[in-house]
Amino acid sequence: MGSGVAWIDFDKDGYPDLFFVQGGQFPPDPNAPPAGPTSRLYRNQGDGTFIDVTARVGLVTPGYGQGVTVGDYDNDGFPDLFVTHFNGGWLYHNEPDAAGGRRFRDVTKEAGIAVSGWCTSCAFGDLHGTGHLDLFVCRYFELDLKTYPVCTEKGPDGPVRTACPPKYFPGTRSFLFRNNGNGTFTDISDTAGLESGGKALGVVILDLDGDGRQDIFVGNDEVSNHQYQNLGSGRFRSVGVLTGTAATALGRPMGSMGIEAGDMTGNGRPDLFVTTFFHESTVLFRNQGNNFFTDVSQGAGMFAPSRDKVGWGTALFDADNDGNPDLFVANGHMHREAARMMIDETGLPQMYAQLAQFFRGNGRGLFREESEAVGPYFRTPWVGRGVAQADYDNDGRVDLAINHNGGPPALLRNLSDTPHHWVRLELEGSRQRNPAGSNRDAVGAVVTVRAGGRSFVRFLKGGGSYYSAHDTRISVGLGDATRVDEITVRWPNAAGTVQRFGPLAADRGYRLLEGVAEPLPAVGPVPRHSPRPEITP
Repeated sequence: MGSGVAWIDFDKDGYPDLFFVQGGQFPPDPNAPPAGPTSRLYRNQGDGTFIDVTARVGLVTPGYGQGVTVGDYDNDGFPDLFVTHFNGGWLYHNEPDAAGGRRFRDVTKEAGIAVSGWCTSCAFGDLHGTGHLDLFVCRYFELDLKTYPVCTEKGPDGPVRTACPPKYFPGTRSFLFRNNGNGTFTDISDTAGLESGGKALGVVILDLDGDGRQDIFVGNDEVSNHQYQNLGSGRFRSVGVLTGTAATALGRPMGSMGIEAGDMTGNGRPDLFVTTFFHESTVLFRNQGNNFFTDVSQGAGMFAPSRDKVGWGTALFDADNDGNPDLFVANGHMHREAARMMIDETGLPQMYAQLAQFFRGNGRGLFREESEAVGPYFRTPWVGRGVAQADYDNDGRVDLAINHNGGPPALLRNLSDTPHHWVRLELEGSRQRNPAGSNRDAVGAVVTVRAGGRSFVRFLKGGGSYYSAHDTRISVGLGDATRVDEITVRWPNAAGTVQRFGPLAADRGYRLLEGVAEPLPAVGPVPRHSPRPEITP
């Protein structure tokens, strides 16, 4: 299943740092020495290089790592980490060390978090509207390694032993923890209305129906997806069958892996994009409003190119800053023995390592694959899994980090030579100084940027991708506009406060503080344009 990757500016110097979740031996050895495989944190030096600070900051993590999420759960101004493992999960609090730097401390038990089973993706989000980030933890299925069955697939030379598909195992329920606002959490999974029988691999938290409350979308593997409508007071209603997101237009559950959410069709509402298994094709749900979605996959331009792929992590970002969101998908088969399995319907063999894909969007729901043109990484097969995006060098062009299964990760620097302009926004809620304010990370905010006669709507969501965490800063391509006319922020507080900023110069990063009238400059180099469309490792 691989593992995830996260961007986290743990020392708040304005340059996002990079955290890779590590797997290792499976099943994990409970008596393994501390020197065994561990997740890794790399500090961004601000000059295009990174250094390994894992041991120095106390992030030597035990177990078989899976997913990760980033969030300032105690509103102290520094991002914290939650990391899932097979049969567990750990909460790491970001706090000062004796030398004036930062260090992470395992606070799982004292915070009241206890998870079990095969934990996968996870996400922070303010689901109660209190200004404190709650925690959602996906669980895959119930797995007893002592009774693991023998599974095979057809091959030209006879049966091929493979990992067993999810249909062989019973589903289970995920976890939801309410943030109590004092550094502790309460498990409300039993009372929140979460469905049992899920096989959850991906999750995203944002307001899907426009009522101001943060909803939850969970991608399940080969059983119906779960969309949870937030009813308030910690109660949720499962509405995926009613809204159209539980299954495809043909009524078939999908092997949902990674999830992205954002305005992909140009109507200002968050659509949902889901990566899936071999011969299922990626799925795009268009948000029609009134909490109703339509499966528009077959006309979106990604259906046929993705049919012979197994998709995992994904990123929605504007690669060339033309104002239209693009999509990246990491691919790779689940079965190491894929090449020995029966050829597919095109007459081609299945492959374990597969080509990653880049789809250029037109802003109206149509995407065109341009993978071969955007860099050498896309011309080599990989076993891709987790994906996270960030403008790690602060040059206005969004970059990508990809975790590979059984191999080294990749960092793709965006070298697109484009005449287009951009603005990068770091939002900060005011809950730490105002009881009615938003969570400090502003997760759940809706941002509308008006420039050059166009409007660009972006959502600061919790979770997304597969097992991974994107940078929480919002990068917006402006096309030909040379300035920002206005930025509107709907803050994710209980009142849904709306605040306006601007006009502002383009090609800059800004910090937008809830309740503070003027934007502050963000950390970063002098902005520049360097003309070329290419993403290279």
